[in-house]
Amino acid sequence: MIGVEHFYLYNNLSEDDYHAVLDPYIKEGVVELFEWPHQAKKHKHWNKIQCGAYWDLVQKKKHETFWLAIIDTDEFIVPTETHDLRTFLKGYEKYGGLGINWQHYGNTGLTELKENQTLIGSLTKKAPTDYYRNKFVKSIVQPKLVEKITQPHYCRYKKPYYHVTENKVPFPRKSLSETVSVEKIRINHYIYRDEKFFYTEKRRRVADWFPTAAPLEMNPEYVALEDKVIFPFIPELEGRLKK
Repeated sequence: MIGVEHFYLYNNLSEDDYHAVLDPYIKEGVVELFEWPHQAKKHKHWNKIQCGAYWDLVQKKKHETFWLAIIDTDEFIVPTETHDLRTFLKGYEKYGGLGINWQHYGNTGLTELKENQTLIGSLTKKAPTDYYRNKFVKSIVQPKLVEKITQPHYCRYKKPYYHVTENKVPFPRKSLSETVSVEKIRINHYIYRDEKFFYTEKRRRVADWFPTAAPLEMNPEYVALEDKVIFPFIPELEGRLKK
């Protein structure tokens, strides 16, 4: 819907019926699925597994992919200046990559997402725009210019390239920008999804990784503001899902 032409999905030990969902898209040539069956026994191992998948893909696809967005399934790129990401990125071709600031969303009081509900249409409350964790970015990069990936939020680029904010401000080798800027493009990060996901998945993972830490609780700041910037996309999304 925003102009992405192809999807590379890395499956890390999923146990749901993902093949039934993905097979039509794979047959159509829109999706390529890669199995990445690496188990993180401790939190410190996860970074290596995650970045290993990114680097594996960059090596495989750097000659066929001009722009590569490196994001997770709970992250939605929202261009606000133009709804076509390809048009937007033309202004950034002289840089190695674009670092896009997060906007963190809570569960908006939703206990469980129903089958006929979309995540982006149901979760409408987020943290303040300049909330400190929104300084984190995720990247859209030119794979041919990437030298190394050791952090999930940014890449190291071949000299003299680097990544910039939406305002074309450089911040080399950093996961965070100096300020939060989301006037042109942003990433909606639905970090909790619904309440069921938070308590059965997210809290469990944190407990597994940090067994001596206090149980993870929902941050009330993540539902501080009503925000519907992504809503213009919802009617078309719901129409596609009904088909």
